[in-house]
Order: sequence, then structure tokens, then C-alpha cells
Amino acid sequence: MAPPAERSPATPPPGVALFEWVKQELRRSIAVGEFSPDQPFITQREIVERYGVSTTTAVRALNELVADGVVVRRRGLGTFVAERPPAPAPSDQRLLTFVSPGSGGVHESELLSGLAEECAGHGYRLAIEHTYSVVQEEEVLRRMAAGGSRGVVLFPRDRSTAADAVHELQWVGVAVVVVDRYFPSLPTDAVIFDDFAVGYQVTEAMLERGHRAPAMLWSESEVTSVRDRQSGHYRALRDRGLPVLPERSALRVYDPLDAATRRRRLRSMLESPERLTAIICGNAPTLELAVSDLLAMESGFPGAVELAAMDQFLSHDMSPLAVVSARLPAREMGRAATRLIHERLEGSTAPLRHVVLRATMLAANRGRNMLGVIGADPAVEEERTRPAEPARGR
Repeated sequence: MAPPAERSPATPPPGVALFEWVKQELRRSIAVGEFSPDQPFITQREIVERYGVSTTTAVRALNELVADGVVVRRRGLGTFVAERPPAPAPSDQRLLTFVSPGSGGVHESELLSGLAEECAGHGYRLAIEHTYSVVQEEEVLRRMAAGGSRGVVLFPRDRSTAADAVHELQWVGVAVVVVDRYFPSLPTDAVIFDDFAVGYQVTEAMLERGHRAPAMLWSESEVTSVRDRQSGHYRALRDRGLPVLPERSALRVYDPLDAATRRRRLRSMLESPERLTAIICGNAPTLELAVSDLLAMESGFPGAVELAAMDQFLSHDMSPLAVVSARLPAREMGRAATRLIHERLEGSTAPLRHVVLRATMLAANRGRNMLGVIGADPAVEEERTRPAEPARGR
């Protein structure tokens, strides 16, 4: 057994069972070459010592790896990593598949355009598979090898559980590149944005405009891109010596809520003691929804609110809905993902890597006409809605 590639984290992530965490850590170690098929695999006792778990947990993790075909038991010899099976003979050596949630937004459309352009340049056919649930996402990925795809570009869903399915594709020789987000528990090639910098720079630009406690609205909560943006947001606040207010920045999804619930959440922030003057949206669709909800409120609120977005959904100019936004190079993401796939299919054995793309920050000049949401003065609102007094006779 080779020496450990790196020290495993001391505890599993929140919500992950202990045996599942050990199993994923062992899969990760196999994927990075810590164990080879010609050497005995880590023993039950070594698992207990390495991860600080009980014998029962170690046995279950090992049994599940055996059931998954990742390791095999050889009578009288012990446990070994299973030999990598030969890649299936595909029906089309030039087929790549893009697997995505199929949101239909400009961001995904630009990404797909980049994929198509680069595929055409390298002579690949491009197929598209949309997923509608995390369960279906796994099913779609497990069909890829049998369906003839030699490469898969995966845009994972929120709360994706597809890491095992991706590992299975890697195991049989299908090239996989993950885009926009990544799997913390599984080494893969990936093309991502510098989302920490996006969160930091958008927040910093809003603080420069005089805001001190902006609120965050999110469309997703369990993807690395969102968590990295939140981390950047927190760092920008701390660097200014400003407090982090959980009610304004926690990873609570906004988009999936019904309209009444969304507007109640907005109003509670608008009327909080720490006056709300700015809203930063995790992406462009959330920005549009927030504007709609603010304009649809039945009664006014004090002051004005400036809006920002952590991505830019127009191809060229800046959105008039936001005073600050980040333009993400989604088309280049598609191109870079295809180039990574092509390298793997051409036989590259270079280490797995993440290609990180930088966003462009867009900020409106203070004198520029922008859409601002201004609440009605409560006294004016009361006067406007008060019933007219009946006319008096002379």
C-alpha cells in the first residue's frame, strides 16, 4: 500500500453518514492512485485507525465497496482494488454528451454554444441530455457508457448525488468533465468560475457604494459555486469590519418559494432594525424575480434599494436592473470543457485538474440612470389610501 496522498478530513460533512463518508474517502484515495490492484487494500483495522471510526463502520464501508465492484476479496490473500475493466467498444467514437438540468437560461445556452463550437472544430458529435431530478441525473449518467458516449460534460444539479455514477464512468474509461461546480468528494477534471472572487468583488463594489448590510438571495443552496460565492461575500464583509447577519446571507433558496412567501421574506428584511438598502442576488434569474416581487408589494416601504447580481445574463451590455454584476465567461467554459475531454480521449494521462475562469465585474457610474426600487413614504402612503371626506354644504 502506498503512503496516503493527503490527510482525510477529521469528520464527515453535515448530513453524511459515517460509513458513507469513509466509503467516499476510500474511493477518492483509489481514484488518485493511493492503492493499486497488485497490492493489498487497506485493512479493516487500518480503516478504524485512519478515520477514527468503529469496527462496524469500517466493515460496512468495505462491504459496500465490494458490492459496488470497486474492491474484490481474494480467498487467503485479502482485499484488493478491482482491475479496471476495459472500456466498452462504443458505437460512435466521436460522440460527446452534455448532461444538464436544462434550465434554458442564457448562462446554460452560452455554455452549450461554446461546447458546440469546440466539438465542431475537433470533429465530435454533441448529444444533449436534460435531467429533472437528482435520481434521474444518476440514471442518465449510468446510461452513458452503454450508449456510446466517449466523453461526458456534466452540469450537476443542486444537491446532486451523482458522484458515484461519475466515478463509474471514469472507471470504464469515459472522459468526464464537470462544469460550473464540482464534487468535493470526487477528483474530476472540471471547468469552474472563480466564484469566491465573484462573491467578494460584487460585495466589495456594493460596500463601496455605501451599503453596509446587503441581503443575499439564492436560487440554489447545495452546490459548490453558491457556497464559494457566499464565502467570498463573508470575506468582503469581514475585511471591512462589518458583521455577518445570518438572516440576510444564509443559504436559503428564494426562487422555488411561492410569491407570497418570497414577498414576506423581503418585507421582513426591509422592515428590520438594520435598514436594508441593497440586495445581492446569486444569479440573474433571481435578480429578475426579486425586482418583480419588490414592485408587486401591496404597500410601500421606506427608502430605496439598489440591486446587484453575481452573474450577468446579457451578452454585451450591463443589465439595467443591477448597479453591480459579474459577467461570467460561460461560452469559454464550454470550449475549455471540450478541450479537456479531447485531451483525455487523445490519451493524456496528466493529473486531473480544475480550470478556473475569471469573471468581469460591471459597475454603473453613480450618475448613470439605473432602475432603483423606491418605497413610498409611509405618511404619503397613508394619505393616498385614506378615504376621502364627504363634501360639506355651505
